[in-house]
Amino acid sequence: MEQIHNKLLESSKTYASWHNHPHHKKIHWGATIAVAVIVLLLVMNGVQKWRNTAYNFVTVEFSQRSAVLTLDPQTKTVKVGDTFAANVILDTDGKPVDGIDLYSLHYDPTILTVVDDNTTKNGVQITPGTSLDVTAVNSVDPKTGTITFSQASQPGSSFNGKGVLATIHFKATKKGTSALKFDFKIGSTRDTNVAHAGRDQLANVVDGLYTVQ
Repeated sequence: MEQIHNKLLESSKTYASWHNHPHHKKIHWGATIAVAVIVLLLVMNGVQKWRNTAYNFVTVEFSQRSAVLTLDPQTKTVKVGDTFAANVILDTDGKPVDGIDLYSLHYDPTILTVVDDNTTKNGVQITPGTSLDVTAVNSVDPKTGTITFSQASQPGSSFNGKGVLATIHFKATKKGTSALKFDFKIGSTRDTNVAHAGRDQLANVVDGLYTVQ
């Protein structure tokens, strides 16, 4: 820096004249502070833009998912031999949906048995609700305690609101406690989903817990 300073003094009369000015040090520091302030403002502006971008991204991501699947009742106590119903409630939070997959619901088959609600077909089925028009899958595996259910709307239509997606009738066969639990991980398309136009809308699920005395 000293060499550059000396060369400027030798080669530039303007620089030499400014350097000999009685207030050149004040001017020098003033200019340095001004440059530092400008750089700081530019950096802060860049950080603020990044924060705004990140914040907007998070807001958009969470606002897209708002549907909820709930089991009703969430808890219940019954006696051995009793039969009771558990409804799967769909709440779209005011947004349209056109497809629902329960992949899957799980219960303890040593404590509860699903009552077949359609004896005209092979296997064990639950009762479909009327929220959507087409029931594509309706199957119960009594050995593993797995319920798989899927509904879709007719092309060009959708469901918006809150209603019973399906009803499961259980018979209590043994004392104990059984959860009725959704397979669900937010963002996954290989488990329980509520969709519209191919995009998953499911934000949360509420499981059930049933006790047999």
